[in-house]
Amino acid sequence: MMYRILCLSVVLSLGYSFPANQDADVWKEPPLILTPFIESGKIEEARAKALVTQLKPNITSYAGFFNVDKKCDSNLFFWFFPSQSNMKKDPVSFWVNGDPGSSSMFGLLTENGPYDLTLKNELKLREYSWNRNSSVIYFDIPVGTGYSFTRGKFPDCYARNQTQVGRAVLTALEQFFKLFPELRNNQFYLTGESYAGKYLPGIAYAIHTSKTSVRLSGIAIGNGWTDPFTQLETSQLLYQLGFIDEKDRDNFKVMEKKTQQLILENRLNEACDLMNALTDKFLEKANISNMYNYLTVGEFVEPDVGGYLNRTEVRKALHVGNATLYTGELTYEAMKCDIMRTMKPWMEVLMDNYRVLFYYGQMDLWLTYTPSIEFIKTLHWKGMNDYKNADRKLYKVGDDLAGYVKTAGNFTEMLIRNAGHMVPTDQPKWALDMYNKFIFNIPFAR
Repeated sequence: MMYRILCLSVVLSLGYSFPANQDADVWKEPPLILTPFIESGKIEEARAKALVTQLKPNITSYAGFFNVDKKCDSNLFFWFFPSQSNMKKDPVSFWVNGDPGSSSMFGLLTENGPYDLTLKNELKLREYSWNRNSSVIYFDIPVGTGYSFTRGKFPDCYARNQTQVGRAVLTALEQFFKLFPELRNNQFYLTGESYAGKYLPGIAYAIHTSKTSVRLSGIAIGNGWTDPFTQLETSQLLYQLGFIDEKDRDNFKVMEKKTQQLILENRLNEACDLMNALTDKFLEKANISNMYNYLTVGEFVEPDVGGYLNRTEVRKALHVGNATLYTGELTYEAMKCDIMRTMKPWMEVLMDNYRVLFYYGQMDLWLTYTPSIEFIKTLHWKGMNDYKNADRKLYKVGDDLAGYVKTAGNFTEMLIRNAGHMVPTDQPKWALDMYNKFIFNIPFAR
């Protein structure tokens, strides 16, 4: 139900700013495009140039750009962190944050990356980093997001659907595995949250239907937006939680039904606008300070990720040169129709062929648990009946009751307690345990 405000709030929380002093040398340098080196077979030179060496505390990482469309000159930015344990054998994960326009550097620096950005805009090492036992690559997707850019015109050179996003990311991933050929045979997972519920199925489907050397093992989606028709039905839950009264619930239900009808008629822009109006109405009625976690009391404060990324020394370390740090307005505009499209047909194919994890923070009011479960029930896949008949079990981390889990074959659905939209932020220890169990195929409940 609550897409537009979600997108804009994440974008604004990044605090993108542009320094007045753009005469520094770093602002004159071009961004590091690794594609020409890879195409020329200069792999070692490319890796040496991509190495990040000037951040404190210093840990091994690589950053740069892959060209994914030569006609438009479109380039995707990545920041890669090898496993802290055994890079040559450990799984590799791709992480992306949700919402057209939201940089994945937000997830890296505030959720699950090895760097944790403090409220003082200083880096410290994260205790429960997801690269403890796996290599993780963070991408800004699509172009117009974060540091990813195109020199082509709007809207022709901006992604407008998940087919285009998937193809671009697959092109980048093929280059990534050429840059790090020792990782080609490792398990490879797609992970992310929120609008990653659409991004990841699109990328996975591109891999599945292409003759590519990229070998996909599984997909993990947190609080994902995948099927708007079903997932926008939140009025009853909001009523049961006490955020709206019976009169407002009934009014919201009418708006939900109208939105669903617009989706059925393929009037997707109108459906998106009506859903945005519904979101505004709820925020006006409930006056919640933090929709990501409704237990938050007081002002919702986050680190200034955009301000940090735009520091001259950080830009130099990440080899972004004179690339603009985008706030995503054009990306959102180009993807607006896509917001209300379902990914069900692709998701059904993927669930028959790969391991899939859907996990949800219990306290999230943006993408709530029960409508998402109703969406899962509509999926037609080989394990559908097994899932419906499976017992829900306790998910424990040590002696802690971390949540509840249901598994059928290669599919797992999980609720994480005392967590909101950003599960790794709210419950970092539990999130890391969940992630490790998934990528190493360890049972969640015994």
